[in-house]
Amino acid sequence: MKLIITILISFLCVYAYAQDGDVVKGNRYYKEGNYEKAEESYRKALEKKPTPVAGYNLGNTLYKREEIDKAIKAFDEAIAAADDPALKIKALYNKAVLLHKNNRLPEAIAAYKQALRLSPDDDEVRKNLQIALRAQKQQQPEEKKKNQKQQQQPKEEKKKEQPKPQQPKPQKSKLTKKQAEQYLKALEQKEKELQEKVQKKTGAPNQPEKDW
Repeated sequence: MKLIITILISFLCVYAYAQDGDVVKGNRYYKEGNYEKAEESYRKALEKKPTPVAGYNLGNTLYKREEIDKAIKAFDEAIAAADDPALKIKALYNKAVLLHKNNRLPEAIAAYKQALRLSPDDDEVRKNLQIALRAQKQQQPEEKKKNQKQQQQPKEEKKKEQPKPQQPKPQKSKLTKKQAEQYLKALEQKEKELQEKVQKKTGAPNQPEKDW
């Protein structure tokens, strides 16, 4: 299936405002492209004191590392804990883009709508929401066809599995040899008697003409 998608821009820059030393270290590693070290630093910060900033930055790092479910979980935790509307909108938007790119359209649409409610004038969120809705509309007929095919397949398999009606087998004669001989003799006698009756009624057959 081809989705009509433009470039989905996400706020993958880390949230710079941070007082925690581990978050600052994580930001430095992130900018250097060392995402493994960045993840370690953000997790240390979260262990000491969970903050929305550390959670959001961890989500972006996991996003970069293609840890899809873990990134979504980190964004969800940041969204739930964030008091700053700007941070919450960015976390919602990045979560939506991540879901969208992985073709999880209903979840992506829900996240875009939530972000748009917080920021009604955000053109980027609105544009990506429209793209996701179009993609979902394209996907629905294909899913319907797929479901119909899946429903049809068991019926066809059931037909194949049904046993064919067996042809009746001819029953073997249960007569003994002696009985069979007696039966044949009786038939021969009846046939002989019938021929005699016919000859009496019609007379002897004409002799065939001689060849000259």
